Amino acid sequence: MQKNNIVITEKNFETFNLTTTKYCGDMKNVNDRINFCKSFGIDYTKIVFANQVHGTSVKKVSKQDCGKTIDLCDGLITNDKDVILCIFTADCMPVFLASRDYSVVAMVHAGWRGLAGGIIESATIRFLEDFGISSQDIFAYIGPHISKCCYQVGDELKKAFNRSSEEEFFSLSEEAQSQMKKIGIKRIFINSHCTCHEYEMFYSYRRDPTDKRMMSLIKCK
Repeated sequence: MQKNNIVITEKNFETFNLTTTKYCGDMKNVNDRINFCKSFGIDYTKIVFANQVHGTSVKKVSKQDCGKTIDLCDGLITNDKDVILCIFTADCMPVFLASRDYSVVAMVHAGWRGLAGGIIESATIRFLEDFGISSQDIFAYIGPHISKCCYQVGDELKKAFNRSSEEEFFSLSEEAQSQMKKIGIKRIFINSHCTCHEYEMFYSYRRDPTDKRMMSLIKCK
């Protein structure tokens, strides 16, 4: 649902999980980001950022990382209640992951390169290896991203996913859902908003190449 200019995840995510919209300003702009956090009672000093490189690395963070940007990763995971995880998007998928009891959460930036490389599986492996949580006990939520209707793709992407040359359009969320099901994640929720054609609500790199971004946040109980 939408509330106060932010998209709130499904009711299954009862903790602090949200995706900002264009109305909240450019979240790559530090002042916009700080003002947004103040407006919604978010402790900005507790946020950990990922230095997104369209890769597959998911790194474990803790209170000592608050305020930092973690180098060379596109995913963050924690069980620290004093940490808020953050990624930025403008067409790629923000993927929220949480254990059944919300004691462990992860925030993943997933574009087609990350998906092709297996970033969702990488995050799932971290849940198991770092916290003993199996994929069957993970909830997944995919936030606003470019929809299939707007995502016309080229040969490089088709080759990466072994798609027919005749397929013109690609669904990031369908591919993510397929991968999740194969590795055992069953509770999957997908936001239906399209960042590309819903120009009033979202920034879109495909529609209008820009450095401006939305921000997605998650924290555990």
